[in-house]
Amino acid sequence: MTTTHYKDWPNDAGFNTEIEHRDPIALELTGTVPAYAAGTLLRTGPGSHKLTTKDGEFACSHWFDGFAHLYRFELVPTDHGNCKVLYSSRRQVDQLIERVRKTGRLNGVTFGQKRDPCDTLFKKIKTAFEPTKSLAEAELFNVGVSISANVAGFPSAKEGSKANLVTFTDSAVMKTHDPETLAPLGVTDQTVLHPSLTGEISSAHPEFDPETGDVFNYNLKFGPTPVYHVFCTSAATGKTTILAKLSGNDAKAAYLHSFFLTQNFLILCIWPAHFQLGGAGVLWQRNIVDALAEFDCSAKTNWFVIDRRRGTGVVAKFESSAMFAFHSVNAYETAGKDGASDVICDIFQHRNLDILKKFYYESMVSNAPAADKRGFDFVEGKDGMARYKLSGIPAPGKPPAPETRRTAELVFIMRPSATGELPTINPAYHTKPHRYIYGVGDRRQSSFLDSLVKMDTATQTAETWSAPAQTPGEPIFVADPTKEGEDDGVVLSVVLDGVSGRSYLLVLDAKTWVEVGRAQVPVAVGFGFHGTHIKL
Repeated sequence: MTTTHYKDWPNDAGFNTEIEHRDPIALELTGTVPAYAAGTLLRTGPGSHKLTTKDGEFACSHWFDGFAHLYRFELVPTDHGNCKVLYSSRRQVDQLIERVRKTGRLNGVTFGQKRDPCDTLFKKIKTAFEPTKSLAEAELFNVGVSISANVAGFPSAKEGSKANLVTFTDSAVMKTHDPETLAPLGVTDQTVLHPSLTGEISSAHPEFDPETGDVFNYNLKFGPTPVYHVFCTSAATGKTTILAKLSGNDAKAAYLHSFFLTQNFLILCIWPAHFQLGGAGVLWQRNIVDALAEFDCSAKTNWFVIDRRRGTGVVAKFESSAMFAFHSVNAYETAGKDGASDVICDIFQHRNLDILKKFYYESMVSNAPAADKRGFDFVEGKDGMARYKLSGIPAPGKPPAPETRRTAELVFIMRPSATGELPTINPAYHTKPHRYIYGVGDRRQSSFLDSLVKMDTATQTAETWSAPAQTPGEPIFVADPTKEGEDDGVVLSVVLDGVSGRSYLLVLDAKTWVEVGRAQVPVAVGFGFHGTHIKL
């Protein structure tokens, strides 16, 4: 395919989508959506990021601060062996939007909002911790990075139903929604799960036991001595248990977007994305990006292996070279020496924190003045899908390994052109050995993302889907239950057609990586973060 200049690949329609469709609409279908894909695809992400205020225009600076919007694609089986597709969407923070319209400000702690340099210290302290009127006012809380259904510890949305829908972000705040209408129902913090979970920061990607549905996460409390509480909420009882408490020089306060789960262990990897002053820098800066200390390439990444079955806490510690990551991919156990286990951890790593600053709207939106300053510049051997091996971990219930910190072995790192961010796998392989990873890629043909990638960890190669002026979102795998192959199924991705300014649901055959169908949306769907395919 001939490469065109990124200015010819317009993507601005995907960054400011205020239109919502609360009532489902039928989409025009080309090709086939197989019947086994029936269910609901939910997508998170910002809708709009610009508002007209009394003093002019307000704009969110960073993609992660855009105003939350949820999108729903219902895949309904028909009598013809395929699915029809219904689309609906709903804004999530109308009250917050109105507040910003009136004040011209996005108060509180954000991810990367640029601030007025004339603000006084008093203003910064006041607005960083300015309380809302009530946690019941869900539309004031901009929560919408990841989304999960039937989350342990949360009540059902309706009487007589077991279904709930919860969104997460990088703080300890969680938001519930009506599974059918997507309406925000309420917000809460992690203290409702356990009184020890008083910290400000948590993972936007909780991990779920694929057999029991138990939920795992961490809670980070800022302070002179920051403390991590790693916990589990039982799906059977709703009770939350603290699995480990971490503090000290090798457990500095850091921005950790995700972590790992295996059949017996939880692995918290603390890379050196350290907060200034144990997190106190957030008070002054009022955003995550500016509150992070300068990245130290000589620092160590610390790995804590925690027994999640028998309550014995940290059973092994490892270290590796400095890195940063948003997304863990998967982890699984293999047989080690003398009855111990080795753990394989796959993760998309970055060599420093520069990637955080590449998601400012001024860099991503194709018609923005600074769009020339694209920056998804990955360095071979330092950026990409990396596989680590943690060797000699004692079996659950056995005495912990000696305090001596061992080296996490870098098994390989795939070249950047063969890897992709927002990685997902066949969910049946969660905590099990996997071969294939799906993600979005940047082939430097636009100011943002421009391709879908199927990564093969066995050969360390990749297949790519791309087309001019098409910007895809995170791929979600749905398995074909009549077949047994890991990649037997389809991949669903919401794609923006930059020429028409409208989006469509793309259906790729996961094995052949060839399009089999698409459902056309009459409007642009906002570029989102994450999604899930469920059967409600």
